[in-house]
Amino acid sequence: MPAAYPLPAVPERSPRIASYTIAARLDEGEHALLGRLLLEWRNTSETAVAELPFHLYWNAFRNNLSSSARGDGPRAARFRMDRDFGETRPTRVTLVGPPDVDLTPGLRYVDADGDNPDDRTVAIVPLPRPIPPGEGARLRIEWTSRIPYGAVGRAGWIHDYFFVVQWFPKVGVLMKDGTWKAHAFHSTTEFFSDYGNYDVRLTVPERYVVGATGRQTDSTPNADGTKTLRFVQEDVHDFAWTACPRFLERRTRFESAGYPPVEIRLLLMPEHASLEQRYLDATALALRAYGAWSTPYPYFQVTVVDPAWYSASGGMEYPTLFTGGAHLWSPPDLLSPEGVTVHEAGHQFWYGLVANDEFEEAWLDEGINQYFEDRTLDLAYGPAAFGVRYFGGKDQRDRRRGIPVIAPGVFTRRGDEDRRDLRRYGRQDPLVRRAWEYQTKDSYYLNAYSKPALVFATLEGLLGADVMDRVWRTYARRFRFAHPTSADLIATVNEVTGQDWGWFFDQTFHSSALCDYAASVKQEESRVPRGFVDDRFVSLAAPKPEGAPKAWDAEVTFERRGEVRLPVDVRIEFEGGRILHDTWDGRDTFKRYAFRAGAKVRRAMVDAEGKLALDVDRSNNVWRDEDGIARRAALKWSARYLFWLQTLLELHTVLG
Repeated sequence: MPAAYPLPAVPERSPRIASYTIAARLDEGEHALLGRLLLEWRNTSETAVAELPFHLYWNAFRNNLSSSARGDGPRAARFRMDRDFGETRPTRVTLVGPPDVDLTPGLRYVDADGDNPDDRTVAIVPLPRPIPPGEGARLRIEWTSRIPYGAVGRAGWIHDYFFVVQWFPKVGVLMKDGTWKAHAFHSTTEFFSDYGNYDVRLTVPERYVVGATGRQTDSTPNADGTKTLRFVQEDVHDFAWTACPRFLERRTRFESAGYPPVEIRLLLMPEHASLEQRYLDATALALRAYGAWSTPYPYFQVTVVDPAWYSASGGMEYPTLFTGGAHLWSPPDLLSPEGVTVHEAGHQFWYGLVANDEFEEAWLDEGINQYFEDRTLDLAYGPAAFGVRYFGGKDQRDRRRGIPVIAPGVFTRRGDEDRRDLRRYGRQDPLVRRAWEYQTKDSYYLNAYSKPALVFATLEGLLGADVMDRVWRTYARRFRFAHPTSADLIATVNEVTGQDWGWFFDQTFHSSALCDYAASVKQEESRVPRGFVDDRFVSLAAPKPEGAPKAWDAEVTFERRGEVRLPVDVRIEFEGGRILHDTWDGRDTFKRYAFRAGAKVRRAMVDAEGKLALDVDRSNNVWRDEDGIARRAALKWSARYLFWLQTLLELHTVLG
């Protein structure tokens, strides 16, 4: 890395390409919205634009023919009752003049990704005249929505709880070359939109407590028993809100030297009142840690939402607002809700402030965020306890709601489960693939979350934490509000380090190859010399010399069992305390060391410091002499682990 590498300046404001002024009314009885908006949009591309695409995400729940309903995975829309369906229906689209032009007759739905003509989550609005580069347009849109049931997708209602996200017609993202990014809503995709300013008025029943993106500036009571709340926020790329009369509102202020102050507002379900401080502490932890490793959070407030029981809205992120996720039984040792809170608060930095295209490169948000979540939790909390939940329900999501049973003294290291998944699913797809094109849901989650987190942890091991932090700070500052790509991230790594790391990303981002290194030793007691030795003959029948110390012949082998070739440290420890350190480039299949008539090898290790987080099988990284103390210690801890694992499995069999 260059000795005095300067950090880029932080942009003070976003490009403000798409700004919205919105007014919406909630009909709680009909579970419906009536809304109107004014969109102010600028053409920042190099070509004229003749039409505008709009996302209508709730049409994913319009019927069982949508791409989301046909998709795989836990986020796919599965309808069980009529209440589950929802939709977004534009009723009028006007190009604001003078003169005003009614564009409604030309609105048409399109098969945005060429794989489902029945999907209606993207609509095209043609313009009466093209918008030249550098100029803009103002569109007024009126629409109605039926809110889907909240256990079906990531938005919706359950009882008196409303979680209203991806709820208004939202314009796509226009790239510099004039191409649009406006993909259909698939079950394994997130969202992508441009930055702007939001001025939103929400009319809801008076008894409701409302949380939303931005800061509340006004609250006006209405004669019909409702109230209208106004929320304003500059330089964000989306707006989300929630409403429930049962929310317990808690507030605290994050203040730390070197950071701007942040008001933390927690909206908590009454049954989770005991988790108040844990939610608040985890949010403050994320603001401090992510701010140190990238750049401080710039907004004045953040809203934390504890979602309703059985809502599918838990663990989601939106600008200045995110949802956690907790259980009635939440032992601190399981780090729940701490884990999901740190993760979703962390999204405020990458999803919120950098905002890559999550349709096409999900790993640039989810993967980076999981990497930082793991670092944060490791430093602040250490490993999580090993436990299993019972009586939650039949499917995986419901089981997570059950009663926890913890194995005392047994903890799980972060990354172990990710490596297991990488070992099982890593060969299905390369990491670089659009989110809906992975072959299986397991491959999607692996390549969006786990594998990139392991890739970045491995890169940190190779670069060192200080250099890696400078990479992240440079990337976060340079690409704030800028929609970067993987190429931008790789270029930042190369620039900060002064080296070309393309070979590393070719093996990790662009390949489905696996990384696996192993150590093994063969050794035996050295033979006593027989035959012609020096100038004399020693008979086979001659007795062994008395009092001579034992000597050993050893062959130490380090093996690359995977296709990924990375430089790695090796270490050999001998009886008597001698230690041999070396570095192996990992190019060949084997690296061997031979020792004759020397001290006994007690231990051989490849990647002893765990720099290669991508190594899918760390159990073979260390060879130990069988009669050493290390073996007895390992047996002690493995016996404890196996005892509790067996106990839990027996309980699981009885209760399952």
